Amino acid sequence: MPGFKEILAKADSYEKKYIDTLDRLIRHPSVAVREPVANVECARELEDILREHGYKVSEYPIVGAPIVCAEMHVGAKKTLMFYHHYDVQPERDHSLWDSPPWKLTARGGRLYGRGTSDDKAPIVTSILAMDHVGKMLGGMPVNVKFVVEGQEEAGSFDLPKFAKEKADFLKADGLVWEGASGIPGSPAEVACGLKGDAYFELTTTGPPKFPRTDVHSGEAGAIPNAAWRLVWALSTLKDENENITIDGFNELVRPPSEEDVEALRQYKGDIEKRFKGDYGLDRLVRDRTGVELLMALYLRPVLSITGLMGGDQTDSDMTIIPSKAKAKLDFRLVPDLTTDDVRRLLRAHLDARGFTDIDTKFTTGYNAAKTPIGNPFVKMVVALAEEVASPSPASVLPMTGGSGPAYLFVDHAPLCMPYSYADLEGVNTHAPNENVPVEGIVPSIAFNALLALRMSD
Repeated sequence: MPGFKEILAKADSYEKKYIDTLDRLIRHPSVAVREPVANVECARELEDILREHGYKVSEYPIVGAPIVCAEMHVGAKKTLMFYHHYDVQPERDHSLWDSPPWKLTARGGRLYGRGTSDDKAPIVTSILAMDHVGKMLGGMPVNVKFVVEGQEEAGSFDLPKFAKEKADFLKADGLVWEGASGIPGSPAEVACGLKGDAYFELTTTGPPKFPRTDVHSGEAGAIPNAAWRLVWALSTLKDENENITIDGFNELVRPPSEEDVEALRQYKGDIEKRFKGDYGLDRLVRDRTGVELLMALYLRPVLSITGLMGGDQTDSDMTIIPSKAKAKLDFRLVPDLTTDDVRRLLRAHLDARGFTDIDTKFTTGYNAAKTPIGNPFVKMVVALAEEVASPSPASVLPMTGGSGPAYLFVDHAPLCMPYSYADLEGVNTHAPNENVPVEGIVPSIAFNALLALRMSD
């Protein structure tokens, strides 16, 4: 059986094909929900690419963002599935980009364009890796499936219906989530789950509790202030020690297993140094370090205020009492704490404290998803990551801090997300000048090819 070095040496020819294929996808401005025509065109482009590589392709019809399904069944004993998404975040102000966001541009050893790192380049890596291993062996060692949706950045709101109707298609012996990278000598991590997410908008309800328009602040002794009311409500949700104080919330949190805690004890990376360096910080929340920091990131729920709006937002000094105020809240969830639980508990908590005048709108969310660290597929991928990363370390994480619709898949297939630090540094995901490093192209194709090969053992 060929090893990583042999597979890597024979993958050099794929760099040009990778760039050409990625260019075909980047040119479609497939912003989630906003550009339905571009989304459909991008889906059709992807379907053409998959057919060119020998896949049987079908489309699950969703207006403006069809789900692309592809399968190559070769009669193998095991099936490997890839989940990806072709939709992207809005490109925002074009003047903030050093090159057009919808044109793949190479400079300084990187490829720039909206959707490169999240998630169009990983799609191309997965497709070409399977092509590589099939050609090397004269046939595919595993059956391969792809599920590529077009709503992930908007909440995957049609994916539950698809997952229910196509449950048989989701069955596999292993699932790579949003791509896998492996670069020799770069520290690596393998995550085997994702936190859940529950996103809310909290707003004042307007008249008769609050004025119909902003009011002169000289009348503050008489007129209810919507912004203060919202701030007081928010202050009951979390204390100064970062503890979530919503009634009944913590009782629903499943305690982490000893296996998961031990994995964090064995973590070999220096995430404290990485965060401080990436964001220019001199300290992290609560001065957390070591296992305590990792527990907060990966095994405990967190609550963030992601936006506050109300009153004067200009450069002038406007002496007003705001008539409206809005806050955006983001809960990151762990197993046993569902989005339905949070919706119920948040409303009950505010009502019990008299904040019936604060409206709570649930906008989007996912439940947590997790594959046990001891699952054979996960253990195989961890061993592969260790082999490729050497002499740099490789670690396993019970979950990531991010979220996605993995809860719809994890009952059908064990899941993992392997990645190398070198493939994540400076990529500006969701920001202007999003990019991927050219140095990671061929190694990651080889990594995915070897993953399929090892899975067939």
